[in-house]
Amino acid sequence: MQIASHVDKVRRLTALRARFDPLRDFELWYWSGLTAGTNMWNATLHAAGITSEERVFSTIPGVHVVPQPDGSFRRELRGPGDVSHVGWPAIPGVMPEHIQQLEAALHALEEHRDPCLRGDRQPTQAIVDECEQAFSKAASIFAQAISLRTP
Repeated sequence: MQIASHVDKVRRLTALRARFDPLRDFELWYWSGLTAGTNMWNATLHAAGITSEERVFSTIPGVHVVPQPDGSFRRELRGPGDVSHVGWPAIPGVMPEHIQQLEAALHALEEHRDPCLRGDRQPTQAIVDECEQAFSKAASIFAQAISLRTP
């Protein structure tokens, strides 16, 4: 995807996330934050020139849906593009400091996915606070990375 599309999704998902009660609506609150975080990750990687910004859409690692001149879409095998989650697929090479910090924040957010959404751990205010802190840090890094690219 293109950076502008990621930025728009982050904006809309963040607004949606703010409408949920974090404890009562934990699953939706969490997914909207995690999905926004993945878009932050992809936009920041594109802005740093680490992954390509194209009007193609990743489905699974290496498989992209590519618009065709006739308006249809075709699946193509391509190199790295958008990632589905931080680390999936892994991006090779040494990352700049701000990318490493963003990755750490998103990993901190993802730590609660499986236990709380797929397991039997009940979300608590402490978990909500940890998720909020990770999301805020990711959003701050993302905002700075994007503002440097678009004055």
